[in-house]
Amino acid sequence: MSDLPSAPSDCGVGPVVVFVDSAFEPMIPKFMANRNKEVATMTDAIAQKDFDTIKQVAHGMKGVSGSYGFHDMTTIAGRVEQAAKVADEVSIRQDLVALASYLARVEITYE
Repeated sequence: MSDLPSAPSDCGVGPVVVFVDSAFEPMIPKFMANRNKEVATMTDAIAQKDFDTIKQVAHGMKGVSGSYGFHDMTTIAGRVEQAAKVADEVSIRQDLVALASYLARVEITYE
């Protein structure tokens, strides 16, 4: 379906350590809360088969996540965006689970 890399093989198991520039530290709590809201928005949208909303939200998540250094999140959001373009509900559901798992397991280290 896509030439984007797959999720890490340990998706769903153990912590994911992300190194973030310390200048972003004050913004990270809101950043993470917004990503969780976006997963909820996309989960609601898939129930309605609203692939346009999923595509838009995933595209935004992909862009902002990379800016903050959350490269695995960027990869997964990119896959969701691509799947939404072709209305691949199964892939979207799998990657939304991966995103939720990632967000639950991420441990941020400031450098």
